[in-house]
Amino acid sequence: MSLTGRHGPTETAQRAEGRAIDLFQLALLEVASARLPIAEFVVKGGANLRFFHRSVRRSRDIDFDHTGARFERFADRVDEMLGGSALRAILRARALELADVRRTKQTATTRRWKFTLVAPGVARAASKIEFSARGRSADHDVAPVDHDLARRLGGRAARVARYGPVASIEQKIGALALRGEIQARDVFDLDHLFRLYPDALDDTRAERRTIQVAIARALELSYDEYRGTVVDYLEEDVADVLGTEDAWSGMVLAVTERLEGMLGEEHRG
Repeated sequence: MSLTGRHGPTETAQRAEGRAIDLFQLALLEVASARLPIAEFVVKGGANLRFFHRSVRRSRDIDFDHTGARFERFADRVDEMLGGSALRAILRARALELADVRRTKQTATTRRWKFTLVAPGVARAASKIEFSARGRSADHDVAPVDHDLARRLGGRAARVARYGPVASIEQKIGALALRGEIQARDVFDLDHLFRLYPDALDDTRAERRTIQVAIARALELSYDEYRGTVVDYLEEDVADVLGTEDAWSGMVLAVTERLEGMLGEEHRG
């Protein structure tokens, strides 16, 4: 039975696009580790979980915090990297072509590039890169990309700065509570982090109201929203297990219970 019948995965355009974007993001990290000042950016969000915290969910976009002093100059260097021969050579070796690169948001706190990827079996996969200059958590360090994932993608385990589990949990609670549109991926990511780092909540800090909103929003999400926005971005080997309605219900229950546990601890909020 197909995934639409709540069982195993089917090949979709989104799944093929997800694989292409996965390859691109690893190539970007490889080149960024050599071409950008390593002390001036930190990988965050879903890409951080994917490449440094063993997540089986491919991230549609890749986000960073910029931590340097000259944001405009840094943006110019990103332009040079995206248009440079090193990135394009790595992409060519992986049968990818980068096209339509353009700056779409350039403010004092946000620099965003949108682009498309062309790959075998993929017409055009749309994605984006974003750097934010709004500060950073202390829970970060320089670490290599997960070696097994890099090997499976045919790339190198580049070393760049990334956020640790405490910062990642705090960021994901904030994302679940504060995004303009609720995203099922935030529940999936929190479930992954809670299972992988069960002791990280001891050091996690979040406002009481933020936790309450995050719980309420997690309970609003439906299985159809999860299936439509997350399942096609899961690795193929696990999609038939993690893509079911039962799996989703378990994630929501586990995440809301852990968040409710934070409310019960007096030192929170």
